[in-house]
Amino acid sequence: MLETQITGDDDRSADFDSPWKEAIGAYFQPFMALFFPAVHDLIDWSRPYEFLDAQLHQITGDADIGRRYADRLVKVYSVEGTEVWLLIHIEVQGRADVRFQVRMFQYYYRIYDRYGDVEILSLALVTNQTLDPDLAEYKRERDGYGLRFRFRVQALRTWKEETLIGLAATNPFAVVALAQLAAHRRSKDPKRKAQKREIIALLYRHRYGREDVLKLFRFIDWMIRLPKDLELELRNELIALEEETKMAYVMSIERFALEKGREEGREEGREEGREQTLCELLEELLVTRFGPLPETVRERLAGADSTQLSLWFRRGLTAAVLDEVFAVGG
Repeated sequence: MLETQITGDDDRSADFDSPWKEAIGAYFQPFMALFFPAVHDLIDWSRPYEFLDAQLHQITGDADIGRRYADRLVKVYSVEGTEVWLLIHIEVQGRADVRFQVRMFQYYYRIYDRYGDVEILSLALVTNQTLDPDLAEYKRERDGYGLRFRFRVQALRTWKEETLIGLAATNPFAVVALAQLAAHRRSKDPKRKAQKREIIALLYRHRYGREDVLKLFRFIDWMIRLPKDLELELRNELIALEEETKMAYVMSIERFALEKGREEGREEGREEGREQTLCELLEELLVTRFGPLPETVRERLAGADSTQLSLWFRRGLTAAVLDEVFAVGG
């Protein structure tokens, strides 16, 4: 099971959890290959896998386990042909708290208690701490008797950046991992901008397809936030990069909206020109992809500034459902 858990009350936790949940859904096999290769090799990838979010909600919806945003329960089939459930948990913000091992055990026994004698593999990833040998075990023992529950844990911080950069050529989840490592660093804004640019440049360097570029750009943009002025500088640099690589996937759309907005703003003598144009383009995109928009959505678009509209526009290019466009963190 892959599950994302955030400790503390930091509102930014949701900004990290949501992209992890989406990224795992979009790149499940690359995720497993990167962080849990032994389990990856146990899975028969010729057979379809299934995310069991409804079942997971049934066992955790009334539990005092804490905040959850990216927990995933996945049904796969082993190479021997047997059904296996993977319980995935991700600790994104800060260090795993003192109840981390308890939660892993609670998830396991609740699934077993509810769904019977299914094989369950519990997997956890901690993104902002080193790996402690005791982290992968829950014990309630006295004099050698009692309970001992062990599960698989990986620590993102043990990965070298150079290794992930090399793996990004063939594994898109390495790009997600690089973005998370950069997000955790307490770098000054200009350095964060440079880091963000280098991660995005990997998508063009390795000639990722248009759909992958749009998805991964969204994850990177969600995780690594910049002040408006540096975000604009980065946008201009990426426009030049797209022209250089002849891969006009992301920035060309935004540039069209920006230039048209500036032109209309000059003609009308008001700053709202750009916002109005972005709003119109976004509304057209959403209607094309999801059908007629509720009035509440139209009102939300009308009240947003250009930065927010631009973010929603990028999400709208790849979102599976309308709600994903306006998810937490946006």
